[in-house]
Amino acid sequence: MPRRSHQLGAADHALLGLLRLGARHGYELASYFQADGTLGPVCTLGVSRLYALLHTLEELGLVHAESSVVSGGPPRKVFSLTEAGATAFAAWLDQPIRRLRQIRQDFLLKLFFSQKLPEHDTAGLIDRQLAVSRAVADELAAAAAAEPAGSFALLVYESRLALARATTTWLETERARAGEQVTAPPA
Repeated sequence: MPRRSHQLGAADHALLGLLRLGARHGYELASYFQADGTLGPVCTLGVSRLYALLHTLEELGLVHAESSVVSGGPPRKVFSLTEAGATAFAAWLDQPIRRLRQIRQDFLLKLFFSQKLPEHDTAGLIDRQLAVSRAVADELAAAAAAEPAGSFALLVYESRLALARATTTWLETERARAGEQVTAPPA
């Protein structure tokens, strides 16, 4: 029976993003997720997990697989993005992240794909994330101010606030870099 729902995670979106860049077979996709692969520093996947995710994405109608024979070898499945998959990927790519601990994986993946897609507005992506990160920092600062000195809750809020402020500083640096890339004359 086909799967009706599945909470898409970072690895699912990374697979959709790679297929947005072009159809690929499983082993080609797997190379991106190895520890030394392009996406490995933020998202590693073993081959069996990768194929399980591809199967799930296929059941959900987000990817399509076709068999292909390469140089007389065994048939390989070549995966491509469906229209529904492209829509799901685009929605994820443009959605800012409120849970700042997801910045280190989800946002870095979003930044990677935004930079690979010439039509995508990387500066706008960063601007939207900056706005959300600043709002989260403001909420955390207000929550911390309401806690009594020396309380554990204050310690937690201050820790999260430090992360939010560091994230905002990093995003501001990336935003400046993205602006330079847009305005830089062609080499």
